[in-house]
Order: sequence, then structure tokens, then C-alpha cells
Amino acid sequence: MTAPDPPVLGRWRLLRADPPLEFAPGVSMDFQTGGRLLYAFDAGNRRQVIALCYRVEGDLLHTESPTTSHETTAHFTVGEGGALILDFAGARAWFLPEL
Repeated sequence: MTAPDPPVLGRWRLLRADPPLEFAPGVSMDFQTGGRLLYAFDAGNRRQVIALCYRVEGDLLHTESPTTSHETTAHFTVGEGGALILDFAGARAWFLPEL
């Protein structure tokens, strides 16, 4: 028996975020099978993509860079309209699925 796919699986684009999060313009996240995450954003006149790792434990999303020991954890829910809501200790970001 295989584990179900995590609810974050797929491509998401940032709808809005609370100001303390300071997300770069044009943020998108592509959660892939096997714990791979492609985090992309606009940097001037080009698109920057960073390869990260992720894992889901209950309603916690853990992301980390394979090149550093930095890990970020956020609570997540899938809300109204299928929006992915990430809660970083009270500061929230809303992402919509990309079709």
C-alpha cells in the first residue's frame, strides 16, 4: 500500500501574502513527487528558480535547501476555492493552483 499524495502536490502561484513575509514578485511553487520543490520568482528581467526539498507531516510543511542546513516550517490548509494557505507563525500566504 502506497501513501497518498500530499495535498500540496502540484504547481501553485502566489495570490497574496502578509507584508512581514516579504515574498518576491511572481512567486510560484512546484511541489513534485519524491519531495522535490521548485521555488521560482521574478528577479529583475529574469526568472530565478531554486531547487528545494519538502516533506509533509500532518498539517506541517517542512522545506529545506539541500545546500544549506536552513529549514522552514509552516502550517498549511487548503481553503476556499482550493487555495493553499501557508501560515508562518501568524503571517500567511495564499497560493492558487496553476491549471
